[in-house]
Amino acid sequence: MRWCASIPTIAALLAARPAAAEPLAEVSARIGAGLAAGGGAGRSTLRGSPVVATFDGAYAINAAPYVWGFAGLVLETYDRTGVGLEGGLAVPVGHRGRARLGARSLVRPYTLHGALVGASWCWPAASLRGCVDVEADLYVAGTDLPKKTAIAQLVVAIGVSFDVW
Repeated sequence: MRWCASIPTIAALLAARPAAAEPLAEVSARIGAGLAAGGGAGRSTLRGSPVVATFDGAYAINAAPYVWGFAGLVLETYDRTGVGLEGGLAVPVGHRGRARLGARSLVRPYTLHGALVGASWCWPAASLRGCVDVEADLYVAGTDLPKKTAIAQLVVAIGVSFDVW
């Protein structure tokens, strides 16, 4: 009858889900929209941002603590169309989140260059995850900016992330 006393312990051990290992490599696709603010030279504007779609890959460049390098393709559409590149670093935040910091450049048909900062939360913690992202972009240079101006945009996006390795 002693084994009966250990049944709750055995059940708890069997039910405990092992912590999911962070992926070494992953690919992601996101689409979102938000608000864009521009200004400089005493003028400012606030309007809807372009619809932004990103397709990127990430690879772990450090395992303790985890740090991923990411790079990918950016497409903007809606009231203006552009194609560009992004890249940077991502770190885990909590169990389901990641924070990103990087650079983004739109290169066709005009240019915009700037920085991005963002965060992602993904569910469930499996190899294919649905994600919600919040991202802020600040463009400070390029042929699509009048002199002494900048464009900032805040984008909320949905997407998927898939563990490759």
